[in-house]
Amino acid sequence: MIAINLVAILAIGGLGYAGQKALRDYKGAKLVSVDSIKMPVTPVGMLGTVDEEGRLGTVSVLVLSAGTQVGGTIVSVPVSSNAGAVGAPPIPLTQVYAQGGVEALTTAMESLLSITFDVAAVAAPAEAETLFQPATPVKADLPGDVLGAGTDAPILFDAGANSLSAAQTVQALNAQAEGQTDAERRGNVQALFAGVAESIGPGRTTVDATAPIVTIGDLVSRLFAAPVAARGLPGSPIAAADNPDGLDAETLPRSDAIFVLASIAPGSMTAPSPDLVFRVEAPPGYEARVSFAVRALLFLGGNVVSVYISDSVEVHPEVRLYIDNPNLIEKVQSANELFGNTVTLTPDKPIEGIDVIVQLGTDFLTGEGDTLPGTTTSTTEPS
Repeated sequence: MIAINLVAILAIGGLGYAGQKALRDYKGAKLVSVDSIKMPVTPVGMLGTVDEEGRLGTVSVLVLSAGTQVGGTIVSVPVSSNAGAVGAPPIPLTQVYAQGGVEALTTAMESLLSITFDVAAVAAPAEAETLFQPATPVKADLPGDVLGAGTDAPILFDAGANSLSAAQTVQALNAQAEGQTDAERRGNVQALFAGVAESIGPGRTTVDATAPIVTIGDLVSRLFAAPVAARGLPGSPIAAADNPDGLDAETLPRSDAIFVLASIAPGSMTAPSPDLVFRVEAPPGYEARVSFAVRALLFLGGNVVSVYISDSVEVHPEVRLYIDNPNLIEKVQSANELFGNTVTLTPDKPIEGIDVIVQLGTDFLTGEGDTLPGTTTSTTEPS
């Protein structure tokens, strides 16, 4: 029963396990109302960069701002992210690209992130330089030295403040010393993208925001036409027993990726599970608890395609569950005593493709505990 599962999700002291299988077995509700709110249009692209030898140095998700469709966000993804099947030896994105090229990388990224790209490309150095040219000079504060290839690992750029040309920016993004892991490079990669975003300022390009986006160049031009934000996704180590070949591979925490991307690109998110599709809403200032709610919903087999954090979200002590499907409402109300301090309502106007809007209340947002049932740490990912 959906009610049982939502009780498990929303318990403040920690999640109950009782409804886990029920939610996983539930087939997602179908939207009933014809008059519904559409998700905002936020064109999304994938941009990878490679060095002169064709080795994948970076891969990022580029998301245009809703409404204006200019400016937006750069989200860098670890190239060490494991794209292999659960229980199988890891396959990092670097290997995916080396073996299958841009098409395989695009497919792997869409699967890992539960997102659909409008355009996707992997840029060789010359092409990448052209793309980054409007952002120059890139003011990047590097946390460590950027090391080049070779056994002596020459220092290409010193740690600290740097002012880089487009060619230098691309060189720094792709630089990989012998034996250097992606985790060791990540701080500099994220600092470089942050420098690109800061250098754009109010905007560096002039574009026609009504023109179609056909290439990655079209999307980058739109991105650089207004303010840009940048952030990176983390990677988690894979146990040596699960990585017998000692590959430079890490687990991409899916809930972290969903939390970020569902916040900025809800219209491009996909729902890989056959179960419920959720939108999570909350006022600002409680990002960690919202992230935990996303992780819990994913753990229980649901899909989270929209995360909305705004001052416009109504603040109540209880969790409010907005459900448009009458059949689902009946199921919830028939077991309402299981919900605890929550209220089930019908939305004035539903959101297209959303089964349940979970509006988090202050009782949950100010609560503690982030350990999922059957786990001992807060880093466990959905199976």
